[in-house]
This record gives sequence, structure tokens and C-alpha cells, in this order.
Amino acid sequence: MKFDAKEDEAVFKKVVKHLPELIEKKCQNYDEIYGYKIIPGNDESLTEYYDKEIAHAIIFKYCKAYNFQYHIIIEKIKNVLNWRRDFNPLSAAFKEVHDPELVEVGLLTHYPNEEPNKKVVTWNIYGKLIKKKHLFKEANKFLRYRIGLMERSLRLIDFTDDDNNYMAQVHDYKGTSVWKMDSDMKKCVKNIIAIFQDYYPELLSAKYFVYVPTFLSWVYDVIKKFVDESTRKKFVVLNDGKKLGKYLPDCPSAQYGGKDTKTLQEENIAEIRPTEYALYLLEKQIIEDVD
Repeated sequence: MKFDAKEDEAVFKKVVKHLPELIEKKCQNYDEIYGYKIIPGNDESLTEYYDKEIAHAIIFKYCKAYNFQYHIIIEKIKNVLNWRRDFNPLSAAFKEVHDPELVEVGLLTHYPNEEPNKKVVTWNIYGKLIKKKHLFKEANKFLRYRIGLMERSLRLIDFTDDDNNYMAQVHDYKGTSVWKMDSDMKKCVKNIIAIFQDYYPELLSAKYFVYVPTFLSWVYDVIKKFVDESTRKKFVVLNDGKKLGKYLPDCPSAQYGGKDTKTLQEENIAEIRPTEYALYLLEKQIIEDVD
């Protein structure tokens, strides 16, 4: 972790110090973010799941996202813990079975394909949804699928790598030339943006909008309204998707102008396991459901 000032480091240490009390009094003892245990806790049987370096890296992201303003950081961490307890994004990522029509829309890759310094990329192939507007009728189903994809992508990130613990996102709208604005989709977009903004801060390195037809610029306009200026600066809009290779040189050549001769589907990382702590929490939920 790299602090720009001693005051920032002091705030970070204060947040870490007060997390156990916050979790006990305000979060019903829920202590998981992104699948990782963020405090050691008092239960010795669970201390094996605690990794101080990873926990501190995640807390640091919240401090950095909210400019080391202690009271705001504490409020945001409280909110994300309560949301994760109630929404259960780990279940959405590793337990629930999603509509196959949705699953084919989201893919995960990392570049380069070998260690070290891999960059995680989440792909959203929205062009596949042209004739599937019915998928947006039940907004919660789409939301849980999309959050599940986000959680699985986080599993690929090495949070201990200060210089590379971010991800890129690609939104591919190829084939949407006959897709008219849809109110259900617009509502889903707003909901997802709000959740990402509130509960997944300081994770995005860049967001690429590729093969964007002019008439679909409303998607980009909607997204801009709901994100802060620092996030907007990470947006890149490419009408010609083949130019993406200039930004992600290791991506597929045929589809996006990169160097890789494989297709995106061949690059997709399909098998992703939850963290050990996430697995423990999911198994605990199954036992409680049975009881």
C-alpha cells in the first residue's frame, strides 16, 4: 500500500482499528468483502481464513476511493457489509444457476495469459441480447447474474499487487443496429451502475464501449450520469471494435484487433473457484437452509 501522506496512513489505521466494533454493532458480525474475511474475529476456528495482507488491501481501496475521509469510509464499509449479507453476491457467483441466455453474454479473461502482472478483463457481449429483451423483464434475475459475474472476476484479482489489482471492462454492442431503446434494459443499467458505484469502488482500470452504433449512445449517456468524474475519465468509446487491440494488445485479433489468434470464447476462463472463506460461508448457508 502506498500512502501519499502520513495523515492518510493514520486514517487507514483508524479504520482498521474500529472495524471489529463496526462489524459487531452495525453489521450483525458479517465480515466478508469480495470473498475475503476482513477482520481476524474472535472465533479461533475461523482465523485460518483471515489474510491480513489481502484484508488490508481491500480496506485500503475503500480509503482511497473516499479520499481518506474517515466517517465516509466507515459508513461505506458498513453499507457494503450489510448489502453483501442481504443480497448474497457469493451465492449469485458460485451457487445459483443462471439463465443460459445470460451466461453466454459474460466472459472473463486475463492478459497476458501467463503470470505475472495479469490484467483481468470482464466482457459483456450485449449484442447477443438483440432478440432477448424478455431477459430484462425480470430485472432481479439479470442483476443477480451480472453481480455474480463481477464477483467471479474479483476472484481473479491479486489484491496484494498494488500496481495491478484492478480490472478492465468491455461492453460489446456489435450487432445492435436494429435494437431500439428499451425501458426495461435502461432500468437494469441504472440499477447495476448504482450497485457498482456503491459497493465495488476503486476496482476499475478502464471501461471500453466497443462497436457502439450512434443511436445507442443513450447507454453511454445514462452511464455517465450515474458515475463520478474520476470514473468517467476511464471510459473509452470505440465505434470500430477492431481498435480495442490498441488498448488491450493481447485480446483476440479477429474480433478486436489484438494479437491473440484465439477467439474470445476460447480465451474465456470458465472454471473459477470461490475463496476458502466464501466456500465456508456458502456451505454454512446450505446447512442453515436445510435446517
